[in-house]
Amino acid sequence: MTYTQEQLEQFKSTFALRRRRQWIAVVPALLAAVLIGTANEATGKTLGGVPLSYALPAAFVAIIGVLLFSLKNWRCPACDGYLGKAISPRFCARCGTPLQ
Repeated sequence: MTYTQEQLEQFKSTFALRRRRQWIAVVPALLAAVLIGTANEATGKTLGGVPLSYALPAAFVAIIGVLLFSLKNWRCPACDGYLGKAISPRFCARCGTPLQ
């Protein structure tokens, strides 16, 4: 499909916003992964004052939430196709629209 210059600029600004949100979403996912990775019986029954029985399920829920958010957020502004694993694609692999 052919887009006007205005549409292409709008796609680029929308992509920049989505990429910024994607980076922000990585922080809770990393914290949750560290929480899950460091939690064991040697650290005691609490982690930062929170019982492991609450902290670990909350960490799993946070990771699932970030994954669901990513599936919704990380889409091409032009064709709504999933952008894949790359954090900074130059163009959409599905429709070819330039993103940067």
